[in-house]
Amino acid sequence: MAKRKNEMPLVEKLYMENLGTFEESGGFCNDDDQVAERREELAQKRQRRLDRASSIPADDCLMCAKPILDSFLWDRFRHPICDGCRDDKGAHKLISRTEVFTMYLLKDTDLDMRKPPLRYISRKNPHNPRYGDMKLYLTSQVVDRMLEVHGSHEGLEEAKREKDEKREVRNEKQFEKKVKEMRKQIRGAQKQHTATTRAHEHSFGEEIEDTKTGEWKRECCECGYVEKFEKM
Repeated sequence: MAKRKNEMPLVEKLYMENLGTFEESGGFCNDDDQVAERREELAQKRQRRLDRASSIPADDCLMCAKPILDSFLWDRFRHPICDGCRDDKGAHKLISRTEVFTMYLLKDTDLDMRKPPLRYISRKNPHNPRYGDMKLYLTSQVVDRMLEVHGSHEGLEEAKREKDEKREVRNEKQFEKKVKEMRKQIRGAQKQHTATTRAHEHSFGEEIEDTKTGEWKRECCECGYVEKFEKM
């Protein structure tokens, strides 16, 4: 088995190392920095090869069945839809990698390691240009990949419910843990206060008479407690 693993191509090794259920990964992979950087390098090389092959003539448009003359979707995603039939607000909307994770519960390996790897285009981050470039994917291709992973739209909804249930259980456990810690701190403070109160003996200073009320008072020099009394 070890020999078989050593003979694996690097891409297959990365894929095997990152396999696991969605729940285990939480929608993301736990790669170390070296593996993540290597995977990103492979993805960029693969994308450059696909870009060089984009000059291949397209088939007829899937929607209007006419020959494709101009097609952004074919040039960048190899999706045979002409520009006239392109639906930017629906099936052909471009979505970010983060949206792919949250909306369709796909992992890095589902996008980069499964064959064929999903194509994407890079754009500057609109929130801050100093951040890394955004990877934008074609919605229709993401939906097809989601069906491969989850089996159906119902399977996706079931996976979302399971994820929400596990999040609720995790939040409840965290809340209970915080409550226990607070109770422990309160009990500790009460014990400390009781021990301090029992051990403390007031050391009063000079007795002072209030000429208006006729009361006398004295103050503890250590804790500031004021005792009032009357003299017969």
